[in-house]
Order: sequence, then structure tokens, then C-alpha cells
Amino acid sequence: MRLRDRIGAAIQAFCGSQDLRTRLTASEYEKSLAEQMLELRERECEELHTELRKKDDRLRFLYARADALSSALTLKEFSPRLSTTEEMKRFYNAVSRSLDPDGFTLHHVAERLADVDTVSLFPYEDACGMFEAATGRELLKYLTAHCFGAVEWEVVPGTTYEKAALNEVDRSTQEYRQFESKLYKSVLERMGFDGLLAPEHAGQTAAQAPEQNEITMTAM
Repeated sequence: MRLRDRIGAAIQAFCGSQDLRTRLTASEYEKSLAEQMLELRERECEELHTELRKKDDRLRFLYARADALSSALTLKEFSPRLSTTEEMKRFYNAVSRSLDPDGFTLHHVAERLADVDTVSLFPYEDACGMFEAATGRELLKYLTAHCFGAVEWEVVPGTTYEKAALNEVDRSTQEYRQFESKLYKSVLERMGFDGLLAPEHAGQTAAQAPEQNEITMTAM
């Protein structure tokens, strides 16, 4: 092959390789864009699934609340407006069968009102795993016993821990009655039943609870 022909062939091969590189670069760029779009669509799908789950949870809650309200009102023991602590407690006990069967909502609201973490107050019991399977109502017993001075402490031999013995809380004191009234009112508001509360009890949630000095709790 003559030199001229060799040079021409080399030029053609070079141009062909440049064109191939250009097409390859364009393909890689298109692939990158497609991957980004796929990632965006996947993220949008996840957000839609999350939103759908939230709406499903909300719908199930509304159905449960409607069933609970229907069951409670058929008992014919509630006034048109819940005006006393006992009425609020009876109503909560009726609707909690559907909405708060283990009492965790009741306990959570009590923690917010008292501004305490129940488990951290009883390190020995926590270390023994006593709270792992505890219901909200069981935890509430520990919380109220601590807040109203109904706990006796005993050093565990060979450790630095103190274990708690719970006594009965004096429920006749003004401090406890105030706490209990605020607790059940706040729980019913959180469950969406604030419209059933008497005007003097409506309009305040647990997050808007009075300052702690309005509820004097011993042992806090």
C-alpha cells in the first residue's frame, strides 16, 4: 500500500474512532439522565406510599373513633357534655377499648403533664426488664406513685441500685384531683372528643398544660 493510501486510511480510522467516542459519550450522558429520572420517580413513589399510609392510618383511626363513640353513647350514662372528672373517666374507659386498649395514650399524656420520663425514674426495674412488656396503665401506676410520694425505696444488696415498692396513691388530695382532671381532659382532646367536653373543660391540650407549679406534685 502506498504511503498516501496509508495516510488516508489512518485519517479515516481516526475520524471513525472520534465519532464512536462522541456517540459513546452521548449514550453515557443519556443513561445518566435516565438513571436520575428513575431515582426521582422512585423517590416520588416512596413519598406517595408514605402519604397513602398516613391517610389509611387516619381513616382507620376515624372509623375506630366513630365506633368507640357509638358504643359509648349507647351506654346512656353520659351527659350531653362531660363536666366532671368521673364522667370523663367513664367516657375514656368506654372509648379506650377501641382507641387505647393498652393505655399508652393515657400514659404518654400523663408524662407530658408531669414532665417526666417514667422508665428513667426506676433504673433498677428498667435494668431488670420490667418495663419491656408493660402496658401504658402499668407504667402510669409507677408515674403517679413517683409524682405523689407513694414509693418506698430499698437498696438492692450488693448493688448501688434501689428498688421501688409502690404504695397506694392518696387520690383524695386536691393535687391529685387536679392532675387527674387535666389528664383525662387532655386525653379526650387528643382523641378528638373535645366537642363533648363542657365549656369549662374544653380548649386545652396536654401541650398547653399549665406550669408545673400549678400542679404541686410531691417527690418531683
